[in-house]
Amino acid sequence: VYNDERYLKLLTEAKKYIGYPYVWGGSTPETSFDCSGYVCWVFNQTGLYDLGRTNAQGIYNECEKITREEAKPGDLIFFQGTYEASWPVTHVAIYVGNNYMLHCGKPIGYSRVDTPYWTEHFYGFGRLKIYG
Repeated sequence: VYNDERYLKLLTEAKKYIGYPYVWGGSTPETSFDCSGYVCWVFNQTGLYDLGRTNAQGIYNECEKITREEAKPGDLIFFQGTYEASWPVTHVAIYVGNNYMLHCGKPIGYSRVDTPYWTEHFYGFGRLKIYG
């Protein structure tokens, strides 16, 4: 998958924003990003999947649900309870493999998904239909 054209396109776009600050509601490079704004922007800009602009729950709802064992780079990883909300999924990130994700943290960057914090908030993996 690391040589897959679609994944490389996705990763190239996502890496452009490493270091950008977290901004609640942000959804463009001009405003910076929150987690869902970042993921929506990356997928929309690459033309791999039209997400429009939605929240982490909305992105999760678009995905085919997959297991941790099925997850591959370019899939999405979802978390719950990262802030108070009336829906379960509150954070989304791009899974890049080997227990790492690229996400809009504070700032945008790579994080391990197997830390105590992310393990406690883990919700599930999802796949947008770009890999058919």
